[in-house]
Amino acid sequence: MSAAKLATELKSILVKRIQSDQLVVPTIPAVVQKAQEVLRDGDQTINRRGIEILEMEAFVAARALRLAAGSKGSGGQQKKATLSETVTRLGPRGMKALLVEATAQKVFVSRDGEIAGALKRIWEHSVAVATLARDVLALSGHADSEAAYVAGLLHDVGKPVVASVMLEAERQTTELYNRSWIECAEWIEVINQTHRAVGMALAEKWQLPDLIVKCLGENLDYDNSDRTSPVNAVIFANALSKKSGVYVGNVDLEDIDALVMIGRSLIGVNDEILKTLLKGLKDRVTGLFD
Repeated sequence: MSAAKLATELKSILVKRIQSDQLVVPTIPAVVQKAQEVLRDGDQTINRRGIEILEMEAFVAARALRLAAGSKGSGGQQKKATLSETVTRLGPRGMKALLVEATAQKVFVSRDGEIAGALKRIWEHSVAVATLARDVLALSGHADSEAAYVAGLLHDVGKPVVASVMLEAERQTTELYNRSWIECAEWIEVINQTHRAVGMALAEKWQLPDLIVKCLGENLDYDNSDRTSPVNAVIFANALSKKSGVYVGNVDLEDIDALVMIGRSLIGVNDEILKTLLKGLKDRVTGLFD
């Protein structure tokens, strides 16, 4: 089956699962381990340490936003995309339930070393974009830096969703039917062709904040009318992360350079701020999910 055909079929399957509330996404091993540690510590630190977990994993963070939107007094939707407000709304009991659920899902790990590495880099890219989006606004003296973090973390939320189904398909193909699985390059192509539509379907079904929905869109452009918006911060951070090599897939370096240049001008990023943003970026995210 070609990558294009596989992408089309996966997109259809996942959108249907999302719309019927039948979506289950396994939690990555590193997050499961941290969640188990937090649960063992008891309720005293669960909110504070729970934020650390949400900051690592896009799908768990999205689930938390959905639960917070459905909590008492929320009005059915959480307008502000901040993790601190989300955790406050959930409270220790809600956070505990979220972490228990996260540790309960069976985790699949790719038997293909290249695919396993690509999976880690997908999560590393999300954290890198989140960190850069938050820091560029904070260092430039602008508001909404925490909202920018969440938007950056979730800008590719469709990727772990697609990846979870791909991992299950790999397990069935290799373990149950003893057949070979697709190459890593094709795997990445399928993810990149599918994740936007899946992420949008998830955001709409779960009524995620408008800011996150905007950052999930195809061909996202800078907003000249709101120069220091979290959306602009995410676009800039995404380009900067790709330019720094914290990304999975092919990139057009000319387009990336143009996005970085425009973002610097719009947000007001001088050489000193840029140097601070990039200092140790790879070291901060590489190995985070080992």
